[in-house]
Amino acid sequence: MNDPLKVVFMGTPDFAVPTLRALARDQRFAVTLVVSQPDKPKGRGRKLAPTPVKSTALEHGIPVIQPAKARAPEPVERIAAESPHYIVVVAYGQILPLSILEIPSFLPVNLHASLLPRWRGAAPIHRALLAGDRVTGVCSMLMEEGLDTGDTLMCQSAEITDRDTAGDLHDRLALMGADLMTQTLTDYTDGKILPRKQDSIQATYAPKLAREEFVIDWTASAEEVSRKIRGLAPFPGAVTLHAGVSIKPLFCHLSTTGAGGGAGEILGVSGEGITVACGRGAVVITLLKPEGKGVMAARAYTLGHEVKAGDTLGK
Repeated sequence: MNDPLKVVFMGTPDFAVPTLRALARDQRFAVTLVVSQPDKPKGRGRKLAPTPVKSTALEHGIPVIQPAKARAPEPVERIAAESPHYIVVVAYGQILPLSILEIPSFLPVNLHASLLPRWRGAAPIHRALLAGDRVTGVCSMLMEEGLDTGDTLMCQSAEITDRDTAGDLHDRLALMGADLMTQTLTDYTDGKILPRKQDSIQATYAPKLAREEFVIDWTASAEEVSRKIRGLAPFPGAVTLHAGVSIKPLFCHLSTTGAGGGAGEILGVSGEGITVACGRGAVVITLLKPEGKGVMAARAYTLGHEVKAGDTLGK
């Protein structure tokens, strides 16, 4: 095709922004409409704040609609009026009906932050870290009414290291996904992609995080505690108590010294951070966020609070 491919983009959070930017800047595509979730109140003043995708669309001069329900007749008609070649969906936040999925002349395409069929669902990045996966990635996929069950189009893998947090992985996969999506649309248009069925027997699911999962169980192994802390950082954050006050450790690494002590016991305080015993092994907390305060180095926290060896976290 010589003319740009017409795209309707549907997305809401930060994860979707790199893909929208990539499509908006690429002359091979014409993003004619953006669909995002309604604005939500934020901050102490509870003022309505635009979604990250809406803000990006307005920067590029792209019209935006924000229906409470995308399946309602008015937004369906508005999307259909664009006669798009593709509908591109990245973390939109609503299940889309057939009335929308059948609109594009080529495909409705979704970007998912895992190597499908592993981690279908709402929280694939967090779940991969919490489970101790060493590899994850992004997949573009044909959308259907099931939950991330459509045929995959292209996938790209990414290593998970012991220094990765959910935030690190989120940002890396968002950028990878933007490149993958532009390549997917051009290659599919040129007939270079053969969709592949997912093996449902191999499927695992990534449900939304539950509040009870945020609490650190210090009787777990140091490896599990490390994954919990890094897998929930920076948001929503793993939670524990120190002297009756809630703190969120945001980064840690495994201690190279012998552990000893009971689960949750502070073994030592140093310039590096706070060493805490686990059910097996120990971790060194280097970054944390006390309740009601900003993120700080663990060392800074110890200078402003009484933190000593023998204290127990979680009580």
